[in-house]
Amino acid sequence: MLALVVVLYFWLRVAVKDTGVQAYLEAKAGLHIGSDVGGSPSGQQSKSISRRVVAVADLHGDLGHAHNVLQMTKLIDSDFHWIGGHDVLVSTGDIVDRGDDTIALYRMFDRLRTEAAATGGEVLNCLGNHEIMNSLGDWRYVTRGDVDSFGGVQQRRKAMSSDGWIGQSWLANFNITHTVPLLPLHLVPSSANNRGAAGGRVAAYTVPRASFVHGGITPAYARRGAAAINRIGHSLLQRALAEEIPNGQPPHDTPTEELELYGSEGPLWYRGYANQEDEAQICAEAERAASALGVRHLVMGHTPHLEGFVVRCEGKVLLIDTGISKAYGGEQSALVLETELKYLSEGHDGVSNKWKETQTLTALYKGRRPKVIHTVSREVYLY
Repeated sequence: MLALVVVLYFWLRVAVKDTGVQAYLEAKAGLHIGSDVGGSPSGQQSKSISRRVVAVADLHGDLGHAHNVLQMTKLIDSDFHWIGGHDVLVSTGDIVDRGDDTIALYRMFDRLRTEAAATGGEVLNCLGNHEIMNSLGDWRYVTRGDVDSFGGVQQRRKAMSSDGWIGQSWLANFNITHTVPLLPLHLVPSSANNRGAAGGRVAAYTVPRASFVHGGITPAYARRGAAAINRIGHSLLQRALAEEIPNGQPPHDTPTEELELYGSEGPLWYRGYANQEDEAQICAEAERAASALGVRHLVMGHTPHLEGFVVRCEGKVLLIDTGISKAYGGEQSALVLETELKYLSEGHDGVSNKWKETQTLTALYKGRRPKVIHTVSREVYLY
């Protein structure tokens, strides 16, 4: 009986390998397992660790174009369900206004968030200035078709209140900013996730991260940190959603720090990285902000560039609002950040392991060839 089990075991391994299912499953999990070559460390099985992060900017009430973009990135199927596996989807905000599809878009993100989590993926949403505007009752960019889809003005406000389903989703699932690891932390050797010592040695590698926000994070806000930015933003959002009769402006009792966050230098409205012409100055500011946040890239929407992404400072600044909505008529686009950490060999010191980190940033546009906008690789050592 034991002999039969062993025979079946090896037969199944061969059959799976021959059909390519093993490679498919490992790729979907972001973990590639192979034979030990080049002197892999004892117990070392993870030969390649990868993650794909997809970012989309201002959708502005256009469900059809949102579907186009997410299908183009292979995150959803023809029935609009999640097929992205362990991929991460980040929306940089402004889902609402300028189009009629507010209800359908927020329901889509709520559903995809649940579907992605079930397969190890993640859907992250940033609040845009238009989310906060709507919470405050500033409806200057709301279409008649949008209001009618809710059944009227009062019903729309109710949905966007503390007790409404959109308001509750904003509070539970949206942040001003997200800092996203570009590799799955649970798969990377533990010392690489620490900024301090590991077994008496300083880790030689830190998992790269990217910052996502709607407008932009200045060095001053970056020094305060993402947690403080999100705390202030949520306080403003709660205050706005609780107003029984909003007038389009922050309530009279709004603290200074919340007013400043909603101002032109705050992360919801800031356009400096897009509009500042002095490249040296903007790159110096971006370097200070990225260093304070502990990230490699600053990704933001808000300022539309209808012909395609604007890449500044050798990929440190990525401006990805291309006017996806029909209201603008720009490019239907997505930014894809792909990062791989591949094991090479033991280090010469006998205690570290040599890996190769490769990162590729690709711009996807509907009806156009993918465009690689930044790529870099380097050898790193993990203890």
